[in-house]
Amino acid sequence: MSRLTTAVRELRADLPFPTEATELGRIGLFLACLTVASAVSYWVALRVLGVPVVGALASPNVAGLAVPTLAYARSRGVSLPFGLPERSRIADALAAVLAPGLAVVAASALLAVGFDASFAALVGWTYHPEASVVTAAVQVAEDVALAGLGFGLLVAVVFDLVSSRVGLSPARAVAATAALATLFRSVLRDAAFTLVVFPKPWRVTIVSLLLVAAVCGCVAAGVTYRSAVERSLRPLSRPVLAPVFAFGLLGVVALGTAFADVPGGIEHALRALAFGVAAFGYHRSASVWVPAAAMALFSLSIRLVGFVELAAF
Repeated sequence: MSRLTTAVRELRADLPFPTEATELGRIGLFLACLTVASAVSYWVALRVLGVPVVGALASPNVAGLAVPTLAYARSRGVSLPFGLPERSRIADALAAVLAPGLAVVAASALLAVGFDASFAALVGWTYHPEASVVTAAVQVAEDVALAGLGFGLLVAVVFDLVSSRVGLSPARAVAATAALATLFRSVLRDAAFTLVVFPKPWRVTIVSLLLVAAVCGCVAAGVTYRSAVERSLRPLSRPVLAPVFAFGLLGVVALGTAFADVPGGIEHALRALAFGVAAFGYHRSASVWVPAAAMALFSLSIRLVGFVELAAF
């Protein structure tokens, strides 16, 4: 038995990936699968557009996000808290829900005053000057609610996994959740949706490379984190990791390109902030409804900020 134990320990020591890399790699693989599910549901949704109930259920935010996320959480043994926040946590919950929307309003004011630019025009959400804010809100209510639910669940599941399985502190878990959710929303899903609308062979190649890069990037991040914790380059020195880091670098470049894009980078930066605040709100409130409400209000703010600009400027 002692020889077997020694052999197992030696085998574990020779494994190419530490636990953090394995867990983050699983999350990256989940995001890749989620991207495919979102693309398929988007393709279906375009063909059942306007059909009552079916159209909503086929939405990328439901069939392509909320349902797969719940299924993944169940498969990983993640128990999501669907209860309302306790009274002592109401203040933190409200702050987390309101902050992303207020950030959008602040960005709009800054662009209007400092740069004489319209935030709504930059992100592509403008309305006729005589349009009713109530009418516009009703029109986008369903999409906003479903987006809030889907991304709220994603934030909660990813935060729980990076906290409990990877072992990150709350602050690091918030940052990791924001980065992973932004990678999915601003890089992977956007690329997949573009492929659905404008199918080209080269776009299939690009999306495939991005999916591989996402998984490798997560693994590389886990290895790098283990190296930093151990204060040693030993976890980074294995030759088998070279292609992993090469593809991971591609993922980092793709994410950086999203932020560098003008004017889309402004929206992506605000979205990353919203994901981070939503993750923090989930941590403080212990309720999945807080990130869901935060992301829903953020999505609504992005769509209706044009009315704020018309009224104030």
